[in-house]
Amino acid sequence: MKQDIAAYFIRNKVISWMLTLIFLIGGTMAFFGLGRLEDPAFTIKDAMVVTSYPGATPLQVEEEVTYPIEKAIQQLTYVDEVNSVSSRGLSQITVTMKNNYGPMICRRFGMNCAVR
Repeated sequence: MKQDIAAYFIRNKVISWMLTLIFLIGGTMAFFGLGRLEDPAFTIKDAMVVTSYPGATPLQVEEEVTYPIEKAIQQLTYVDEVNSVSSRGLSQITVTMKNNYGPMICRRFGMNCAVR
């Protein structure tokens, strides 16, 4: 069977060249149809706000740092969920945004958090 195929293409050089040309054109078209982005576009819908308050107790951190920041973040319309952890001298707030907002809103979200 393998010898029959090889013999067929040896005898019919025009067909073998046509097949080679088709594969070459198809490969070139496939190559130029590939995506060109080095980093594909995707939106990260989570943000983390970390603040330090050296020497403060967890209760002080919660009342003086975590609570005011949480309150400001929850006033934003595109926030879905806010979780926070207050420990000795450190506050960590994780914010999840709603899925129905585009990437521009997500970029602005980071700026709004920094300003507030």
